[in-house]
Amino acid sequence: MATRSKKSPPTGPTLHSLLNQANRQATTELRRMVGAEGIPVEFWRALEVLADERGRSMSELAEQTGMQLPAISKLVDRLTEAALVQRSADPLDQRRVILHISDFGLQKVAALQDEMREHRDRLGRAFGPERQAQLRELLDAFIQAHR
Repeated sequence: MATRSKKSPPTGPTLHSLLNQANRQATTELRRMVGAEGIPVEFWRALEVLADERGRSMSELAEQTGMQLPAISKLVDRLTEAALVQRSADPLDQRRVILHISDFGLQKVAALQDEMREHRDRLGRAFGPERQAQLRELLDAFIQAHR
């Protein structure tokens, strides 16, 4: 008969609980900042990616925002209706759609740029460059482990 090793249960919140709490706090702060410009958090996540004006396919945008393709498709419909994003045919493959931020979308990003930079700088100071790099590495490893 096999014996089980008895480990004491972890004390304090679980890793999933901590990640969930961190996500809620980060989203609440982001909602406050972007909401001042009338932008929902989901819109901001896509606009921030598209702001480099390189254009993205739907699947690239889904990957870079951490969203599923069906959800990105609905989000892009809403962004297009709000005149924040434009669709165009891929010149190399007419079946593919390329997404571009509109001038209006760029204006919204520019209006939020200073506050976002200040927020990121504040977090950077709180963690320091080493711990911030370590946190990014750990979060990336966590994400990769769950794929």
